[in-house]
Amino acid sequence: MKIYFTFEVWFSKDNLCFEIANFLKLQTVSINLLKHIMKANYILTVFILSIVISSCKEQEDVRPYAPIEMYPDDTLLSSAVPNRNAMIVIAHDDDMSSMVGTISQLNKKGWEIIALSFPQTAERNEAHIKACVPILDSVRFFSFSHGQFRNDLDSNETLYAAIPREKFDKVFNKSIVQTELLKHIREFNPDIIFTLDNEIGAYGHPEHVLISSMVLDLAVSDSIKPSFIYQNVYTPHMATTIMSRQSKKMKEWGLDGNGWENAKAIYKVKGMPEPTAQINILSEAEIKMGYLKSYNERERKTIGFYIPGFEDYSAQEYFSIFNREFFKVIKIN
Repeated sequence: MKIYFTFEVWFSKDNLCFEIANFLKLQTVSINLLKHIMKANYILTVFILSIVISSCKEQEDVRPYAPIEMYPDDTLLSSAVPNRNAMIVIAHDDDMSSMVGTISQLNKKGWEIIALSFPQTAERNEAHIKACVPILDSVRFFSFSHGQFRNDLDSNETLYAAIPREKFDKVFNKSIVQTELLKHIREFNPDIIFTLDNEIGAYGHPEHVLISSMVLDLAVSDSIKPSFIYQNVYTPHMATTIMSRQSKKMKEWGLDGNGWENAKAIYKVKGMPEPTAQINILSEAEIKMGYLKSYNERERKTIGFYIPGFEDYSAQEYFSIFNREFFKVIKIN
């Protein structure tokens, strides 16, 4: 990337000052005043130039975070699913960011796909619906508010931080979540359900763990009847390097950067479960980048923790590096 700067150079020789004064007929303007004006302009030019230079950051090299492992290419979604309908069940709208390429591929193949998540603000809900238009058929939200299903809003300042599973019954009003979850899933009856993983919920968010665990438990108990659950995960190398980057950035900002390590300890896992299948999504680069950039600045910053540096690249550049999405595939029926 090349940056060009154009600015004027002011000369301060006395004879030039005289010429300027004579030309403008500024008989009352002293040579010293012109010199001060020229000096002030020069200082201002240098100051502005320094701000521009300091604000220009280099493109972050994201290659160290790219997957180095290889897994079997997924074949189930193209051959073993009779009804070709899928449901994305997640806690928050941006939780589907790492599976958008796969969802887009299925959409192009004629699958019927809906997404279900907790509601956010009206503005964000509307933005999510708009962002999903190119990749799926319908967006649904649970009908209750955050305060209706979570009981610690007044006492917990870090709602994203991991909490022990044995406290879930106290923290969450699980019954209203399960009732509505059953209603939506049974009504649509998807062959495939996409979620995050149930072990650590990507990076430890307890609402991720709650929703993904509830979906899996309902499927195993035969309360819902998907053929497969696709849990969106990272490879071990991706998880280690990306979460290390996130921790470092948070500590640089004076925040606690130990969330990932705390989550692993609290949930008693080594990290995300390892993938069992991969899907190449390079063909969906433009659509996936468009989805990611549809979020407002605050959400893009959060997404940027886990999809590092995506705003610095074109779609083709970025998804030539991150050209695969990964899943732990769980057979149910």
